[in-house]
Amino acid sequence: MEKRKSSLKTRDAEKGAALVMALVMSFLVLVACAGLLLEVTTNSANVTDAAAEKQAYYAAESGIQAAIYVLRDNVRLPDNKLIDPTKPASDPANRIDYLKALNIADSNLAAGSERLDSVPRLSRWLNYNPDWSDRVTMDDGPYDLHTGYAFNIEISDPDNTGTQVTYSTLGRFSNPDATSSSRRTYGDTTNGFVIEYIPQTSIQVDTRTGLGMANFGTFRVTKYGGGALVGSYNRFEIVVSMTLPYSETRILRGYLTANTCLNGVCTMPNVLFDSRTFTLQGSKITLLSVGGNSVATTLTQGPPPGFNASLSTSASSVIDNVISGTISPPEPIRLRIRSTGFGPKRAIKQLEAIIQKNFFNGVTGPATLTLVGPSSTTACAACVPAQPATTATFNPGSSNVADYSGQDEASTDIIPPIGTTSAGNLDTVSDSVDGLPPHPFNGNVIGVPSDVSTEISPSHWLYSPSTVDSAVKSFYSVAKDSGRYFPIGVQPSTFGDNATGTGLTFCDGDCVLSGNGGGIMIVTGTLTLDGNFSFRGMIIVTGQGGVKRKGAGNGTIAGNLIIAPYVNSGVLPSSEPVWTSFLAPQYDLSGGGSSTIAYNSSAVGSGLGAVDNFVLGVVEK
Repeated sequence: MEKRKSSLKTRDAEKGAALVMALVMSFLVLVACAGLLLEVTTNSANVTDAAAEKQAYYAAESGIQAAIYVLRDNVRLPDNKLIDPTKPASDPANRIDYLKALNIADSNLAAGSERLDSVPRLSRWLNYNPDWSDRVTMDDGPYDLHTGYAFNIEISDPDNTGTQVTYSTLGRFSNPDATSSSRRTYGDTTNGFVIEYIPQTSIQVDTRTGLGMANFGTFRVTKYGGGALVGSYNRFEIVVSMTLPYSETRILRGYLTANTCLNGVCTMPNVLFDSRTFTLQGSKITLLSVGGNSVATTLTQGPPPGFNASLSTSASSVIDNVISGTISPPEPIRLRIRSTGFGPKRAIKQLEAIIQKNFFNGVTGPATLTLVGPSSTTACAACVPAQPATTATFNPGSSNVADYSGQDEASTDIIPPIGTTSAGNLDTVSDSVDGLPPHPFNGNVIGVPSDVSTEISPSHWLYSPSTVDSAVKSFYSVAKDSGRYFPIGVQPSTFGDNATGTGLTFCDGDCVLSGNGGGIMIVTGTLTLDGNFSFRGMIIVTGQGGVKRKGAGNGTIAGNLIIAPYVNSGVLPSSEPVWTSFLAPQYDLSGGGSSTIAYNSSAVGSGLGAVDNFVLGVVEK
């Protein structure tokens, strides 16, 4: 009995254990539930934050696209934002380029007035929110920091193009002395002139103030006795070769003029430049004086036309006539766009994109009408690919008026109205526009037809059939992706936008241009200009048939027309290679109505919008 009582006493100590265990288990369950709720809440917050960050990312992408839209010259400034209020919004002074995008005074609307304008951010061209001046808001209503979307832009130059321009010059006469291509002698050492071009050795010019003073060589004049009669104009070329910040070439062309003699005393022949201004990779060259004598600012109509400058000399002495001018900063060919996107819940994402100006870095045709190729080719059936026999044709138009102008409709530059890469073809062109048989010419030419082969260096896209074909294939890729590729036998119904000079049309084979169009047009067969037509931009014809005219009416091309024929110029597989040499160019406007082909750098620039400002890469910062 006592043993039983002892056992009961021992178990009395266990009373309440179940309650403790229940409480412990309940606490553990409670902790687990709290942890689960915390996890769910955290996960929901993370999902919400991730969505906000994604929206900020998209806002940053929108910023890059907005900047590219501006840089493609799609935005016209209102009157209250014009850079130069004395000129219309369509004037080049008020239109965007890479220099203006980088220059704070041009890029930003209120440069220097606040901290935000210490960097170029395109505030003149983009509508930054007046209440949130550090960003372009994307909401229809008032912007809310916690729920809205916005972006801001910063522009910089990834290549540090800078303001230093390095260049050198070379010069030559068309009818030089036998011993030197840069010297011309008239008369003898008793009575005569010796005129020699002395090149400018490599020199660096600082353009940080906007313009740098530049010398482009020297005309050294030696006079003997009373001088000598100069009975004809002597063509010269001054080759300006830029090496910094880019490698590019521009030709300053002109004439040594004829003179007169009276009683054994002859006047000094002068210099006549084809143009007073030239554009070299965005740098503007302006000729000011020769030997201290001003270069005329008014074009003398000629013939030949040009801007006159007097040479200085004195009896029995040597006078150096330095060719002086100015040069402006070069335009970068690439830009860095840094776009910061703002999303809901204060989310921020930053993207950087490098964009390139265009496939050709601003280089198009060296003449309004450029004829690339030799005077003739001989047949070569054993060649791979087979080479046909061709003979150049140039008929500028005789039945109706045909005008050719190298005067830029958008600037003061004058380029050759017609350019060839063959001396024989240049002779044919010159004879034709002078009205000599076999093609009497009915029309007008502004500027001087010229040999442009010097400008087509190995780095130029018109250098060889393979370099042209590479460019054509690039256009093909863009055209195919945008639905603007027309295979053999398919005629386009539209040819781009004539009003804006934009669009891309790729005709793989023969094509007929009628009506209005604009942008860039590639024709790998024969291009027929039919009736009334108007095109603003650049036309490239690579087919053996070249360009023909038919149908009554008036036709106008404002921009560039380039004829560069070669074998297998169409879109073909790599098993069908191009030949190493061009075919002879074909150009025949003998049929049809009147035509005008005029240079317009603005239209060409707009046309390159099809392949300009393309993104080389994007990185998240």
